[in-house]
Amino acid sequence: MDNYSFFQKLNPKAKICPVLKGNAYGHGLKLTGKFVDQEIKPEFICVDSLYEAYELEKIGVETKILIMGYTFPENFRFRKINFHLPLFDLKTLRILNKTQPGINVHLKIDTGMNRLGIKEKEVEKFIRSLKKFNKVKVAGIYSHLADADNEDESFTKTQAVKFKETIKFFENSGFVFKWKHLNATAGAFGFHDEEFNLIRLGLGFYGISPFSKGTRQNQLLQKNLKPVLKLVTHICQIKQIEKGDTVSYGRTFKAKEKMKIAVLPLGYYDGLDRRLSNIGKVKIGSVYCPILGRVCMNAAVIDVSAVKRPYVGQEVVVYDSVKETSDLIKTIPYEVLANLSETTRRVLV
Repeated sequence: MDNYSFFQKLNPKAKICPVLKGNAYGHGLKLTGKFVDQEIKPEFICVDSLYEAYELEKIGVETKILIMGYTFPENFRFRKINFHLPLFDLKTLRILNKTQPGINVHLKIDTGMNRLGIKEKEVEKFIRSLKKFNKVKVAGIYSHLADADNEDESFTKTQAVKFKETIKFFENSGFVFKWKHLNATAGAFGFHDEEFNLIRLGLGFYGISPFSKGTRQNQLLQKNLKPVLKLVTHICQIKQIEKGDTVSYGRTFKAKEKMKIAVLPLGYYDGLDRRLSNIGKVKIGSVYCPILGRVCMNAAVIDVSAVKRPYVGQEVVVYDSVKETSDLIKTIPYEVLANLSETTRRVLV
């Protein structure tokens, strides 16, 4: 809630809409969905897929759901859809017009990401088709920033100008948009324009900065955001190894002295990134314990020599800063979060 409030204060005239795609960025789709629906009550919950929307619908989420990713158009033929959908291709438009009259759509405009979206040269043709297949209700228009986490804002400003020009073109052709949205987390922090009245808040909602380490934006966000995820496990076995003994597959760790080690019942399937082999650390109390050898699929070994009286069942904090972990293995926080297994139990505290 604190992270949501922080971005709302930065953008008082926009509706902040949490993004729950990718299993709520690894935090658990249903758990997070219930919390958002009951405690925050935003204008929309944003997801990637029709599957994710159905999962939230099954648990009774009443907040409107905005799907942002691609759905195979034939899937719209089977039942009435009550979600807001993205629209960026004519085949989907024709099928929606026939099978989902009255459906709310948000036109996705490609302003430079060169991913999904309507290109500038396609706009006139799209307008003609929208007027022909007019059972579809155009509720919003949006684009996505490709470089908003860059301290150089020039490309972001170029995208915003293109987006505004496209909006004006549609409006001059008779379309009225209730929702206009461009910003995700990075844009919501550093780029403000009151014409855009909805923000799709992803990584920042979970208390993590999308900006690179050392940047001014990252430093400011780190001070204001509160990471909400902590991954914990428990020691399942403790043993002594002797000087010269090796640990795990490939024998990539060799003990230089007698050591006390502990086995953890989680590995790269569970979300402990394999790139942390021999370089990562976990935490027991206030003591950081190095990961020894290669992380296995469902197990890892750590050095507990510095822990006073470690015991089987003792809690181990695997991640309490996903940002630091991602920096260590030279990736992005999104990847670390997305690799957290859906089978791992989530608890809201």
